[in-house]
Amino acid sequence: MTRLHYARLPLACSIVLGCPAFAQVEVPPDGLTVAPTVRMLYDDNVLRQSDDLVSGDKDDLRVTPALDATFRKNLGVHQVTVVGSLGYDFHQRYSNLDRERVTLTAKGDVKVSALCYLRPSARLNFAQADLADQGMIVGNSERTQDYAVTAECDKPYGYYPVIKLGYLQTNNSVDSRRPFDIRTRSAGIGIAYSKASLGDIRLMFNVEAFRRPHWSDETSELRMSRGADNYRVGIEFKRAVAPRLSWSAGIGYIHTKARDERVDDYSGLGYHAGAVYRPSPRTSLTFDGSRSTSNQSNTGATYIVLTNFSLRGNATLSSRSSIQAGASYARRQFKGELLIDTDMMRGTDETTALNAGYRFALRSRLTAGVDVRHEWRESAVERYRYKSTSMMLSLGLTL
Repeated sequence: MTRLHYARLPLACSIVLGCPAFAQVEVPPDGLTVAPTVRMLYDDNVLRQSDDLVSGDKDDLRVTPALDATFRKNLGVHQVTVVGSLGYDFHQRYSNLDRERVTLTAKGDVKVSALCYLRPSARLNFAQADLADQGMIVGNSERTQDYAVTAECDKPYGYYPVIKLGYLQTNNSVDSRRPFDIRTRSAGIGIAYSKASLGDIRLMFNVEAFRRPHWSDETSELRMSRGADNYRVGIEFKRAVAPRLSWSAGIGYIHTKARDERVDDYSGLGYHAGAVYRPSPRTSLTFDGSRSTSNQSNTGATYIVLTNFSLRGNATLSSRSSIQAGASYARRQFKGELLIDTDMMRGTDETTALNAGYRFALRSRLTAGVDVRHEWRESAVERYRYKSTSMMLSLGLTL
């Protein structure tokens, strides 16, 4: 039976509608791989401003020299995988947005018995905050650290417990954005049943504490509270139907209660679904969809209700080239908004994105790529509506 593990989708990817193709490394090679890389991004609306509000130049060219690295190693019965990039953004026009760009994803499988594992994971993301969410043009590093651990068993048959713990924090470098810093603590417990002909079924209960440590509730005229508590109960199911198709799904009930009585609570249906289909060894299609509540920095809300869907396709054209394309959609409902960046509440917004990319190996160790992306956001508040088209060229040398 092919074992599938539930993926914890990084917040930065899920909310920003997918990660760039150059950051997608599903299974890195064994050992250490280091690749100095240069990425050049042209964006016709790097400021993420509405054409009706801002006139003049909004485009910019960003050059990011970086050192990419992957590491994967089996340590006896244990395994560790690390994928990361360390770089710095240089903007041609808006140099005030020059910032570090650091990403790191690490995960491990630590075997604690014949069938049971501890699966720790960590994610770091340091970069210029998304100007589309800030609502104001200011250079600000948004630094996210996300840690989690899951205890579970890979039993071919029978019942086993599942325990999850997590901690996420996001800090902003500029004092004026410190009230938007967030902390999220999470814990989950459940019981799972596994059977080779059926798959895995889990009944889970999760609790999350959304907090903003630098926000004061004493400012009565502003609605955002110091935080909220989130409760989820539901059933999760996953199965590898055949070598070409695997999928997982879950459905449950969500209740989110703000710590401020002036902020509305939320109760409703939550779900997630994902599927990977491989029509041939050279092609794959991946679908993801979910609805949840979450804590998000720089949006100015106590919490958000997020619904998103994405579809991605990849094809290997030859031993030296590959293409990928995708589309994504996200809808956010803002609960308990902080009216600092604008005097109007957004209520909801919708963001749609289309992207495509091409990779080509110029030499055995030299790889070039091009990515094109178009995205647009609709919002009741004109300041948060925008359209953006960007193109990225990349060149990397594997040492």
